[in-house]
Amino acid sequence: MTAAPGPLPVAASVLFLRMHAFAHAEAPERASRRAQLQAVLEAALPAWDASRRVVLEAPDGLAVVGDIDPAAALAAAQLAADHGADGSLGIALHHGPVRVIADNEGDTRVVGDGIDTAAALAGFNTGHPVVVSQPFRAALAARAPRLAQDLHPAGERVDERLRPHALFVFDPAPARTAGHRRRAIALAGVCVLLAAGWSVRVARERYAEAHRPATLVLDIRPSGEVFVDGVHKGTAPALARLSLPPGPHTIEVRNGRFKPVHMEVQLQPGQEMQVKHAFVAPPVRRARPQAPRREHPGLLDRFKFW
Repeated sequence: MTAAPGPLPVAASVLFLRMHAFAHAEAPERASRRAQLQAVLEAALPAWDASRRVVLEAPDGLAVVGDIDPAAALAAAQLAADHGADGSLGIALHHGPVRVIADNEGDTRVVGDGIDTAAALAGFNTGHPVVVSQPFRAALAARAPRLAQDLHPAGERVDERLRPHALFVFDPAPARTAGHRRRAIALAGVCVLLAAGWSVRVARERYAEAHRPATLVLDIRPSGEVFVDGVHKGTAPALARLSLPPGPHTIEVRNGRFKPVHMEVQLQPGQEMQVKHAFVAPPVRRARPQAPRREHPGLLDRFKFW
């Protein structure tokens, strides 16, 4: 317990283990049942933080009291039911006011309506291992709504003080089945999310692969203006590499003195294509030398050999 001694009560979870018809049992049976009760308590305590509990003795039972999360108290009740649910033991959970007081001798005690109510609930025989009060269910629903769904209404009972109590019951076996079902659903949900994430990743990778740029490697001599789809991209050889999206493109390389180079290409994703061209001037044709033109011979020239 973490509550300081004082008159003001604090709300706490109470787990009460009560032996049915204990007052009418013979001494040997009482000893046997007391030992059984102690074993059930030891089985339940691991679920309850030792620093946040006190164990109280009653003539026909034991109570564990502490300001602990109601889910932990429910887990302790489940362990107790698993270990000693034979019909001779009543297990009850309540959430209500308790307080720590000191008597005249300086000893402290934990008392309060929360303990009394839990003891009364543990005396009811509902045919279920664990009986739960309405206040405990409300406290559990505030902290763990899904666990509160495992508590089912069991009508109303009146205790020895003629106080009515709305009861809920908790059966560990169906609760475990429901818990397994919830975990299976959660696991299936995780698998669906992982599969969806994997599908998105694969689709993204495929999209990225399909749109990976292609590369033109330019080797133009002596130089040339590079145009792609009619858009000027730069001058080679200063421009040596050019990234383009995959698909069809029109490549043109111009040099004002020469006939331009024109090509249609279909680039694949990630493809590297080399464009190599040298602008070379055509050879100059030299004119053949002409024989000296002779004039018409004169009369004397015609007969100079005669």
